[in-house]
Amino acid sequence: MGLRIRTNVSSLNAQRRLESSTEALGNSAAKLASGDRINRAADDAAGLAISDNLRADVRSLAQARRNANDGISLVQTAEGGLMETTNMLARLRELAVQSASDTIGVSEREFLDREFRALKMEIDRIALSTDFNGTRLLVGQNEINDDLKGGNAFPLEIQVSKDYYKVSDSLGDPNPVNIIRIDLQRLNATTYGEGGLGLGKQEEGARINTKESAQTSISTLDDAILQINDYRSYLGAIQNRLTTTVSNLGSQVENLETARSRIRDTDFASESALYTQNKILQQAGTSVLSQANQQPSIVLGLLQNMG
Repeated sequence: MGLRIRTNVSSLNAQRRLESSTEALGNSAAKLASGDRINRAADDAAGLAISDNLRADVRSLAQARRNANDGISLVQTAEGGLMETTNMLARLRELAVQSASDTIGVSEREFLDREFRALKMEIDRIALSTDFNGTRLLVGQNEINDDLKGGNAFPLEIQVSKDYYKVSDSLGDPNPVNIIRIDLQRLNATTYGEGGLGLGKQEEGARINTKESAQTSISTLDDAILQINDYRSYLGAIQNRLTTTVSNLGSQVENLETARSRIRDTDFASESALYTQNKILQQAGTSVLSQANQQPSIVLGLLQNMG
């Protein structure tokens, strides 16, 4: 290579190499500082798009999981109200059995019937006061559609309608198999047992003020207890299904986060090695550029020797 004064090719080449290593060093530093392998679209356009889509899916699944947990809470609240009602019905049957005995007189039956009617009213109060987030669960009268979706890709819908509660875990699939429907009829003392316990006028409905009415009430209460146990077992199955849904959603979140991390996050072991490499190249390029810039002075030395 000849010696030139106007154009220092070696210096230009050294500058280009130094700029390249300096830029690479800056990129490595940004990745190490942020923890992200992709900090801008120029780093990896396809990877950025994929990781952003995965992040949206993860957030949707996380919301769907919270919605499923809300569904579990709703079922637990309803089941708690039914448990208290079961205790009341057991006491009502106990009173009816006692009143049906020939050893009880008229006045004693009136006392038992007074407690019996009070407990029927308490059953209705429990039905009216059992609510979740302002919605009464055991009266079958509210009409609320609460669409709690985790996102377009992975929705989980909790819907409260007139006579049922529906928790759908569709995950983007409209297949009815993925719909969890919770059916709760109007549950109070007017609906338990064949013919109901009757919470209308005190003279109407189940009574135990006579031996015959007490015997009739025993049969009605047996039907009511069976009905409540059936509802409770149904709710238990729904809760177990929702619990499985929560676990499955958690597993999906973990898998998608792992996939996103492989694409987006910085591999500190390899990036640290690359950072060290670029730093050495930068130092070497600085030294080479310094030497290349001294080449024109060699020409000046030759000219001085000619004199």
